[in-house]
Amino acid sequence: MSGESEFDLTGRWSGIFSYPAQFPPNQFEAEIRDSGGLVTGVITQPREFFEPSGPPQQALIDGRREGDILTFVKFYDDLGRPTPHYQGRIQPGGDEIEGEWTIPGDWSGTFIMIRASKGEAASERRVSEKV
Repeated sequence: MSGESEFDLTGRWSGIFSYPAQFPPNQFEAEIRDSGGLVTGVITQPREFFEPSGPPQQALIDGRREGDILTFVKFYDDLGRPTPHYQGRIQPGGDEIEGEWTIPGDWSGTFIMIRASKGEAASERRVSEKV
């Protein structure tokens, strides 16, 4: 049983999100602020595999933490891009979140985020892929 006050997701996070099986995963860094369950932040990530090389991308996140579930939408600086919806389960201890992302009617995949103190492990774990 998880209570609202059990988790505070404020901090730096490292993560990986996967694409459908035939494409490579992408890494990201997130700076998150959790204000009583209202979650905001900034994600920085390398360009997607299908984009020309260039500086890292940034996206704002806007979401909510309810118990051990985190949901958020990622809004890229390039407003013409689709907005992925994320839903993940906060693992016991509050330093790891695993879940799925979707672009409604299009792509989906999985993700894992680990709080910065454990961020090295995020790049070492395989994230299962979903079509």
